[in-house]
Amino acid sequence: MKRRILSVLFAVTLILGGCGKNSTTGQTQENIGTDVVVDDVGNAGQEDTGADTTDVMDEDDKEETDGTQEEQPQTPDKSVKTYTVNPDTTFQTIGGFGCAYTWYSDWLFKGKKIDEALDAFFQEGGMSVLRFKNEYEYDRPDYASNAETMKKYYDGACERLAKIGEKPIILMCCWSPATYLKEGGDRSGNASLRKNDKGEYCYEEYGEWWAEAVEYYRNYGIAVDYVSIQNEVDFAPDYDGCTFAREETDTQASYAKAYLAVYRAFRERFGDEAPIMIAPETMSCVATDMLGYVRPIIDACPESIGGIAHHLYVGGEGDGDTNTVSPTSFVSHFMETQQFLGEYPLWQTEYYIGHAIDTALLINNCLVYERANYYLYWSGPWADECSTFENTYLCGTYWSSNDWKNDHGWRLTADYYAMRHFSEYIRPGYVRIQSLTNDAGIASSAYLSQDGNRMVCILINSTDEERDYVIAPDRECDSSVIFQSVFGLECENEDDCYQCLGALPEDRIMTLPAYSVTTIVMNK
Repeated sequence: MKRRILSVLFAVTLILGGCGKNSTTGQTQENIGTDVVVDDVGNAGQEDTGADTTDVMDEDDKEETDGTQEEQPQTPDKSVKTYTVNPDTTFQTIGGFGCAYTWYSDWLFKGKKIDEALDAFFQEGGMSVLRFKNEYEYDRPDYASNAETMKKYYDGACERLAKIGEKPIILMCCWSPATYLKEGGDRSGNASLRKNDKGEYCYEEYGEWWAEAVEYYRNYGIAVDYVSIQNEVDFAPDYDGCTFAREETDTQASYAKAYLAVYRAFRERFGDEAPIMIAPETMSCVATDMLGYVRPIIDACPESIGGIAHHLYVGGEGDGDTNTVSPTSFVSHFMETQQFLGEYPLWQTEYYIGHAIDTALLINNCLVYERANYYLYWSGPWADECSTFENTYLCGTYWSSNDWKNDHGWRLTADYYAMRHFSEYIRPGYVRIQSLTNDAGIASSAYLSQDGNRMVCILINSTDEERDYVIAPDRECDSSVIFQSVFGLECENEDDCYQCLGALPEDRIMTLPAYSVTTIVMNK
């Protein structure tokens, strides 16, 4: 968001082998389709206040809740609750998880143990979506200075994801186009597109610039699968940006006209190989805010929209200065987005605020209530300015490895592990299924591979008391593995992050510590 220093060989041989912080996972996945559930609706996002969020349920969800909870299996010890899943009730297909590689991303390659850093993102972390910044012709014609760094990340992702039969997904976003397309040559968000001699905005030239940029990066060896023409179209930063209006004004070009000009340029140059376009990538997750930008596009050319994208800086309660957020405060907007824009794939493409336990809850809420297909953290690598483990990026980097005590020049942060609880085992193509805890303090979600052989369950205890659960007693399981992070209200170091607990015990009873996240992988 702000240009300031913001403050899977997945084959783990699940239980089939040893596990630890760097365990890896297995098998490829495929595609499927989706919706949310009661535990999803009744419990996801609950913090230790004990507040009930069922007042935001839609009628279908209420029916699911009322019908399912009465039929829960009873355990002999009433203090032990039962966690159940229902693979027959399905919701959205997951497209992938990832983060941005923009400012300071080149710093990672100035350090040491680079392969280990790339492993953390793409092998252990399983992050398959890479969000890049379009800097084509920033410095000189037909050139992008960031292409070399982007290619390193892209190649690193390709090499590691290929081991499980996957390819990375590249989302190319624009903060500002080349300055010759901006009013007054101003790269900041204070300027819109320039006008030509006829007093008309240069939409066609803008479309051609975008087509040339995609061709340039592709020729450099970087696939460009998706494009968002403007990062935070509803925000005018004092750094790289470009203002667009919902409707054209004397001082601001129309977002819809610019978008459609790019779409036409893509179709003309690339035909069926054109990147898929997503819109409007607002700061806001409020459905009406997004509709203001995309409604003219939907009316004029609905087939041009391949997804709806937004950030989370507007629409919920978050404070970047204190790094605090209320994950439940977004729920009503998430549900409205699903209601009004859910016919399109939904992308959450940027956010960073909150402690690790909050980050996990927010991801879960977005997947459950909005039924998002993609979830992206803000920055993967970023200049490490903070001394705390809970920084607002996934990997802190230093200009020189000599500046960092581990002599690597980089370090992972708490939010990395919060993301990994979702990104490592929930692969593109997995479908979200019904997930029930019957406890307002325990958020959950569950995901099933297309062949039905692997189920991934996420359980988040956001209370100050531990809970004991029988895990999916009706689910057959030949092998399993559990990863757990005890983040606490504020996580201090990685000692309690993403610990491998081995397989489910025979009685399937396990403890969820206070303020913890648990990922359970079950194979059959």
